[in-house]
Amino acid sequence: MANKTVAVFGGGLWGAVLAQHVSQAGPMPKVRLWEFFPEAARALAASRRHPHIPGFRLDPAVEVTSDLSRASQGADVLLFALPSAALRASARALAPFLAERRPLIVNASKGVEPNTLKTMGDILAEELPHAAVYTLSGPSFAREVARGMPTKIVLAGPPGHARTLLRLLDGGALRVSLSDDRKGVELGGSLKNVLAIGAGILDGLKAGDNAKAALLVEGIDEMGRLIAAAGGKRETIYGLAGLGDLVLTGTSGESRNRSFGEKLGCGLSPERARAAIPTVVEGCEAAVSALALARRLRVRAPVIAAVHAAVRRGKPASGVLRALGLATP
Repeated sequence: MANKTVAVFGGGLWGAVLAQHVSQAGPMPKVRLWEFFPEAARALAASRRHPHIPGFRLDPAVEVTSDLSRASQGADVLLFALPSAALRASARALAPFLAERRPLIVNASKGVEPNTLKTMGDILAEELPHAAVYTLSGPSFAREVARGMPTKIVLAGPPGHARTLLRLLDGGALRVSLSDDRKGVELGGSLKNVLAIGAGILDGLKAGDNAKAALLVEGIDEMGRLIAAAGGKRETIYGLAGLGDLVLTGTSGESRNRSFGEKLGCGLSPERARAAIPTVVEGCEAAVSALALARRLRVRAPVIAAVHAAVRRGKPASGVLRALGLATP
């Protein structure tokens, strides 16, 4: 994809790191990074630093803007790394600037829309119907990718343009494999955030590693049943966007979702726990859509239900242990 233009939407941790990666990997395309808040865009453009990524410096060749028209101008690839709650509105606002153009879309946002229960890729396909949609997911802390630490993730979508995007995204320390199960990859990326909160709750309760292992196993089973019922492939849960991502976010101190859950397990209210995390905790919203999806599809998901009760209804965090059939420590 030499001499092509890539527009990255979302100036958060993952968006900034992906813009930097794409600008340096493979064929060296032209890269623009769109940030919603004009003041944040100006600060990033001037300093090339990101407030939440120590030591990070954005390449001078990456253009930073808060203007949707400018960001999308002539773009061959649109890469979305926005919070799930902002994705539909941003895509809808972008649509008039694309007219009948057919850029390739890479979705790197994780979540399920609460009201419609559509995945992020489905939302993009709905709002930007002329484009082919792919999803990038897997175990990938942005700060580690920024430091050049070896990382492997998955790109899911139809085979038509997959190799083209692979040449764009695969390079350096970030390696990308291919999947044709976009639905399974997207649901895995959202559901694991809910289960990571549950793992953090067990840490806060000091329930031990044995209990956490049980949660990860039970959680993977719930993910598999939900993915299969939604039309994805059950075996996707054993790949990078399922088991791989859950192990990472459910066990690492770097995980915002696990850290949020730990604070709940220590006795903080959901409001106080969320206020203590400086960036977005996607699992809070994902818990709502995950439980709604399980109910719509009539899939038994006791761990997801217990996490939802602790996060959204203020119920005791120890309910996660009871959902596993374990005694409160």
